[in-house]
Amino acid sequence: MMENQFIGVGEIRTRYLEAGSGGVPVVFVHGGTIGDASSASSADDFLPLVQACSATRRAISVDRLGHGYTDNPSKDDLEGWTMDGSVKHFIRFLEVMNAGPYHLVGQSRGGYVVTRTTLERPDLVASLTIGDSNTVAPGGARNEGIHLRNPHPPGTIEAMEFTTKLYYFSPEALSRDLAQKKLDILATPKIRAAIARMGPGGYRVKHYLPGLVKAREELFMRLKHEPLKRRVQIIWAFNDPTAPIEMGYNLFALIARHQPRVSMHVVNQSGHSAYRERFEPFMRVLGNHLEAVDDGN
Repeated sequence: MMENQFIGVGEIRTRYLEAGSGGVPVVFVHGGTIGDASSASSADDFLPLVQACSATRRAISVDRLGHGYTDNPSKDDLEGWTMDGSVKHFIRFLEVMNAGPYHLVGQSRGGYVVTRTTLERPDLVASLTIGDSNTVAPGGARNEGIHLRNPHPPGTIEAMEFTTKLYYFSPEALSRDLAQKKLDILATPKIRAAIARMGPGGYRVKHYLPGLVKAREELFMRLKHEPLKRRVQIIWAFNDPTAPIEMGYNLFALIARHQPRVSMHVVNQSGHSAYRERFEPFMRVLGNHLEAVDDGN
């Protein structure tokens, strides 16, 4: 069993998991929204990938700011409750770990975090992989509508099952073990506090969503006019109900304007989490990408 590890990132006690040694390290960044009551995204989401990658390199998966077992931002740190705050915390985490440059792999909202990091601090980045991120891709996302339609009490197994059925092509891909880990996270006092703070009439509508709209617009403008200075790989699920495949194509076209070293792989018969529903093809594509970059290709 992989043990939790903690490191201080400023005043934020940050949880991460790691395995393996040597090589250019790879860092996995999960999706999710701070204070989300139905999914509890965390470093645990990538355990199988961390274990697989650890055979050839150091592999790390981190809880983003306010997620999993990483501390919440303070009540007065309004930026900390936005995606901008998540990006800044992640960059500081990479600096404190002092092992870069890193291969970055970001899923969903995590795709935004790693893309922004690559723009802001290319010196920390060896390569970039983006998975099913409607946050970083132009077009209309559908996940907020799913969350708004969830009729179940926040932090319950029923709320999680409702979201899983709508996010997945094969809902059974969410193992009981991972589901229990998510429920354990949702039951922690600090996640309960985040749910309350982000709930109806709270920080989600006052700060998070307005900040997200602004952040996406600024990112698209930057990608339209400047390159991502590292090799980019996009992995997208063909059947993703929350981030339609057209968004993946839009992202590829946007990045390809200024970065010729970009590729896109489409995974069939998978919902939002291709790394979980179609682990073997996802891992094969990711492994080939990491090896190619390491070899200078």
